Amino acid sequence: MNTIKFSIFFFLLTISLPGFTQERVNRPKLKFDSISDTLTKATGWAYNETLGEWIDFENVISNDKKYKEEYASFDISMRSQTKQNFNFINFKQLTFKGLKYYILTINQYSGKYTYPEVYIDWNHFEHTVGFIFTENEFQKLNKIDSITELKTKIKISVGSKYEQYNETLFLDLIQTALNTETTEYASTYLFPVMKSKEGMIRFYLPDDFSKYNSYNFDSAYFEVDPKSFSKIILK
Repeated sequence: MNTIKFSIFFFLLTISLPGFTQERVNRPKLKFDSISDTLTKATGWAYNETLGEWIDFENVISNDKKYKEEYASFDISMRSQTKQNFNFINFKQLTFKGLKYYILTINQYSGKYTYPEVYIDWNHFEHTVGFIFTENEFQKLNKIDSITELKTKIKISVGSKYEQYNETLFLDLIQTALNTETTEYASTYLFPVMKSKEGMIRFYLPDDFSKYNSYNFDSAYFEVDPKSFSKIILK
């Protein structure tokens, strides 16, 4: 009788713990199916209303002329305080749950204050951001006429003062982001691109543009020739 009771108890214990016999299985890793060529140079143009002049810098949008006259260059510390700056740009493509995604990957300078409350001790560093676009959004780049906006709610970032870019981590963050349901209140990032009357491609790096932080192709933009821009468009 005691043997029967023990058997019943053991059976009930087993079925009441559904995870009792589960194996630990790691999540499969993602990999990139393809990577575009890299855009390393574009001219940043910005209009200075006080001077009535257009100011140009390589890979940075700023209308501050003093960096041309007083400092002769736009150094890393200053670039890191400007959102619209980059070292290089490309697209990476991968497949997740049967769908293609295109990641606009931007290596740029950024920074933080050690004491942000009083804006003291600015530390700059290199980091990489990725904006994840669906295939439908990416295909907009195949026909750029007036202003074209690619939209996404998914942004990831790797790199800080203490952390360098790591592609395995970058892919892990992409997979986690794609597995996470975005809410209607999440920021929408826009990647604005247009073709000028002369045929040049103008663009901004993606940002959560709003009426308080808007883009305006009449007063600022990056500009590059179509052949150079086409290097980052995966076929």
